[in-house]
Amino acid sequence: MRTTRSRAALAAALAVTALAGLAGCAGDSAATTPAAASTALPLVTPGTLTVATDATYAPMESMQGSEFVGADIDLVKDLAQRMGLEVVFVQTGFDDLIDTVSAHRADLIASSMTDRAARQEKVDFVDYFIAGSQAIAAGGNPLGLDGPGTWCGHRAAVNSGTTNGDLVAAQSALCTQAGKAPIVVDEVPNGQSAAEVEAGRADFGVEDYPSAADLVAASNGKTALAGKPLQPSPYGFGIAKDRTALRDAVQRALQESIASGRYAEVLKAHGVEAAALTTTALNGGA
Repeated sequence: MRTTRSRAALAAALAVTALAGLAGCAGDSAATTPAAASTALPLVTPGTLTVATDATYAPMESMQGSEFVGADIDLVKDLAQRMGLEVVFVQTGFDDLIDTVSAHRADLIASSMTDRAARQEKVDFVDYFIAGSQAIAAGGNPLGLDGPGTWCGHRAAVNSGTTNGDLVAAQSALCTQAGKAPIVVDEVPNGQSAAEVEAGRADFGVEDYPSAADLVAASNGKTALAGKPLQPSPYGFGIAKDRTALRDAVQRALQESIASGRYAEVLKAHGVEAAALTTTALNGGA
């Protein structure tokens, strides 16, 4: 799970910063992108985009047998096609992703990595997704839970050592300050809060948005997303800082994908369309 990956808030510029110079090509399809343009890009293997990913985080990236699957995987396949490149995915431990790309052993990180200022010192990010903490309630949301202000006095299933746990703890303190009942916290591992809600042992759980969406989809209506994602921050495709031509080509291809509607189709197919961007930015995280 990626729950502990970031405590950063989304930079305000993310929602408004577009790639300069795209107006003339934003509507181009993958088929109209000249494959010859890819020959000028610095790549580990000419003609191939080598992508490092820790495929352990459904629905964004995971393994289905020997096949890499997920929203990030499908997005990168689309970008590679628009850039006139083949694509190869390489399983890489999350903690090794940045060093792998910085050392040019891979071209791109696609692994639900939160764009953070500290990480920008080693790689540049092309932001493509907004993630945040997401509450999960029983199917139909019978308690009417809609945002932290409605959590007071309820029982939460959450991992207290994470950003999500910190969010619940902070809200519980606000409840007490307002003269309301605190939130009762049950400690559970990442990814297990939905099971606690489904079993009736908790009123709500909190997970990272992609994980929450996946858990709810798998519950066949027994759980539901409650309210909107909280404390949003961007995921970015990571690229070595000295490979600016590749960075710009990835951003251009992503903007084309967004404009064409293919980007939205991919996110919807994996149940995470609520985290879609309308434009992309470079290093938009804080």
